[in-house]
Amino acid sequence: MTADGSDRHSPPPRPRIHVDPLRDPVPDTPPRAVGPAVTAVAVGVLVLLAAAAAVALDLTDVRERLQAVVLADAPDTSVADAADTVAVTLTVAGAVAAVVVLLGALGAVQLRGRRSSARSVLVTTAVLAAAGSAAFVVATDDAVARPWVHLPAVGAALLVIGAALAFTPAIGRWLRAGERRRTS
Repeated sequence: MTADGSDRHSPPPRPRIHVDPLRDPVPDTPPRAVGPAVTAVAVGVLVLLAAAAAVALDLTDVRERLQAVVLADAPDTSVADAADTVAVTLTVAGAVAAVVVLLGALGAVQLRGRRSSARSVLVTTAVLAAAGSAAFVVATDDAVARPWVHLPAVGAALLVIGAALAFTPAIGRWLRAGERRRTS
């Protein structure tokens, strides 16, 4: 130490350093497209539930009409085989609808919760809904009352719109930023 009380070996004062980020920070508030995406998925799920309820309320008549269609298309088919075909058709349609409803709800909740896996869930839901609704219309066109037979297609279209909205650039940035914050 010197006579004036300073230390000769102390380093000089450091300059102030300021680092500008390479990108603008992504806000925590969801982008505007999240609301319409979640709404489209939710309404699509509700439309599918309405279609399922309409078929369930008219199930006995739908079974009879489907069985009549099967017997008209294949006259050599026994009544028991036609009934089995109808039972399998309605069971598969109900199972696909249930899976689509559950996946759609899961995808909407994940998107709202800022999980990037929501996009995969929503695409899977949209593809399954589109394929299922096309099969439903083809299989039941002659047996289900007119407005109700097309409801699954409307629900599938809404699910496709919701999934497409989830892939907007703003939502992509928001989801990636959320994952980075969660892992850091």
